[in-house]
Amino acid sequence: MRKLVMNKKASDNVYFHPDFHIAMNMIIEYIENRYGKESVKDYLKQFARSYYRSLREKIKKRGLNPLKKYIEQLYRKEGGKIKIESTRNFLKVHIENCPALSHIGKKVPVAESFIETTKTVYETIVEKTGFVFEMPLYNKKTGRAILIFRKKQ
Repeated sequence: MRKLVMNKKASDNVYFHPDFHIAMNMIIEYIENRYGKESVKDYLKQFARSYYRSLREKIKKRGLNPLKKYIEQLYRKEGGKIKIESTRNFLKVHIENCPALSHIGKKVPVAESFIETTKTVYETIVEKTGFVFEMPLYNKKTGRAILIFRKKQ
């Protein structure tokens, strides 16, 4: 009998993890219902400080360009539509829609505090880097948003 062997690496596959967002939504909802909204923020701060440590160090050393590259790659992988304006000390991201929210909303209700996965995480990423984060626009249904990162005054 002839044996066929297929060699495949994970990197050969198209990046796709929409159910990660459903799991995150469930975690957020559980923490919020059991421990409150401040606990959601505490959880996300702890996560962001650990997971994004190397990105934070790059921002400290090189300004906002590493963050810009990270956001571009993230939305390219997720299939989201964004527009970016940037300089070394200023970054404005216009997000047309959030693929994560779209996917979650088709399957389960979006947790009230899901916004914190953007707001708190980005605030934490830039803390102690000399930059601040603002989110003057956020639509909870579509994820349409404006993210602004700028040098501290």
